[in-house]
Amino acid sequence: MTVWTGRFVSDAVGIGLRSDASRSLIPVEDLVGLALRDNPKRAQLLVSTVLAKHVPTVPGLALAAGELLGLLVRSALDGSDPETAPFDTVAQLLARRERPDADGLAALTAVREHLAQLRDAAPAAGPELVTVGYAETATGLGHIVADALGSPYLHSTRHEADVPFTPFEEEHSHASDHRLYPSDPAWATVGGTTVLVDDELSTGRTVRNTITALHATTPQAHWVVAGLIDLRSDADRQRFDDLADRLGTRITVVALGVGAVDLPEDVLARARAVIDAAPAASVAGSTAAGDVVVVDASDLPPVRSARFGAPGRLDDAVTAVIADRVLPELADGEVVVLGSEEFIAVPLAVAAHLDRTRGATRFSTTTRSPIAVIDRDDYAIASAVSFTSHDRTIDGFGPRFAYNLSRGGSRFAAVVLFPEPGADRELLLRPDGVVEALRTVTDHVIVVLLTESVPTPAEWNPAP
Repeated sequence: MTVWTGRFVSDAVGIGLRSDASRSLIPVEDLVGLALRDNPKRAQLLVSTVLAKHVPTVPGLALAAGELLGLLVRSALDGSDPETAPFDTVAQLLARRERPDADGLAALTAVREHLAQLRDAAPAAGPELVTVGYAETATGLGHIVADALGSPYLHSTRHEADVPFTPFEEEHSHASDHRLYPSDPAWATVGGTTVLVDDELSTGRTVRNTITALHATTPQAHWVVAGLIDLRSDADRQRFDDLADRLGTRITVVALGVGAVDLPEDVLARARAVIDAAPAASVAGSTAAGDVVVVDASDLPPVRSARFGAPGRLDDAVTAVIADRVLPELADGEVVVLGSEEFIAVPLAVAAHLDRTRGATRFSTTTRSPIAVIDRDDYAIASAVSFTSHDRTIDGFGPRFAYNLSRGGSRFAAVVLFPEPGADRELLLRPDGVVEALRTVTDHVIVVLLTESVPTPAEWNPAP
C-alpha cells in the first residue's frame, strides 16, 4: 500500500488537509502530499501527485489529470455549475492512489478510453476563448487544458522579452513577478472568455490580481478559473463574487478536488523547528560521475514557447520525432524525462511517447522553489540537487532545483533533460550548472537541444 506523503508534515507541524466530498471529483489527499517550504512567507507546500512537477510521475497520469480538468472547464463555459457525473469513472480511476503498481497500466488505458469518449461528447468551445497558465508550476497543465478545450494558449513567464503586455504578482511565491508576452496583441477578445489555469487555489489572491489587471485592458464576459485543487475559505470565495460584481463579469471556478487546509497559528515557527531538526539532506553520489550525451535536435522545426502564445494542441508528429531521437540513447531501466521550469508541455508529450514505446518512463521538471528535504516515505520531497540557472529571466541567474531524482538510495538509470529551447549550451555545461548536478544522481544524462521560434518584430508591433 502507498503511504500518504503528507502524513509527516500533518503530524509534526499540525497542518490539517481536509477534502470536501460533496464538491470533489477526487479526494484532495489523493491529489497532493505535503512538504515544508524554505520560505519565510509560507510554511507548507502542497506537492501534487499528478502534476509531474516535483515528483517524477507516469506521464499518462499527468496528461489524464490535465485533460479531465480541461473537460470539466468545457462543461462550465456556459456559466452554470458543471455536471460532474460523466466524469466519475475517470475520477475514480485517477483517485486510486493505493492501487498496486501492476494495475497501473490497465487503469491508465481505461482512463484514456473514457477521456476520448468524453472529449467526443463534449460541447464545442466557442471561438472567443483563450487559456492562460501560470508560471512556473502550471505552464504544462495549462497547455493540456487548452488542448482539451481547443483554444489558443498563453502562459505567464519570468523570462525576459522586449515588450511585456502586463505584469501581476503572486504574493506567497518564492519569485512573485509574472509577465505576459503575447506576440498577438489581439490575443484576447473583448467580451470573450478567458480560462486561467493554476495547479492550486489557496486564497485565490493571484487569480484576483490577474483578473483585475487583464480586465482593465481587455474586459471579459466570463472568467473561468481552473485548478487541480481548490482550498479557498468561504471568505476567499466571497471575494471572488465581490470582484465579479465590481467588474461586471462572471467568474466560475472548477477543480478536481475541493477542501481546506487547517494551519496552527504558529505554523511558521513550527515548520522552521522541524526543518532545523531534520537530518542533513544527503545527495546521492555527491561527485559527478554520470556520462553526458547531447542530442542535437536543432534541425527540427523551431519550438514556439507558449509564453508567446501557441495553439492549444501540440504537434504529435514533432514530439514523436524527438522521442525517436532520444530512444537509442536509453538503456534498460527506469528513466526520467526532466523539463525545465516553465518548459513542460513538449517534454511531457515526449515522455508519454517514450513510455508508450519502452515503458519505465517518468516525468518531472526543474524548479526555482526551495523546499526542505526529508527522506522518508510519508514526506513528499526525499532528495534534491541544486544548480545555477541558465535562462535569461527578469530576476537574473539564481539557484534552481530538481527534486526526488533519488529516494531511499534508489535512482534513475538515466535523466533526459529538456532545457528551454534556445538555451545557452555553455551555461548548461558549466561546473555549477544543471548537467553537472544531474551527473551526481544518475549514470547517464541525455541533454536534448531544441531551437526556439521567437516572434518577429512584425508580430510584436503589427502595422496599424
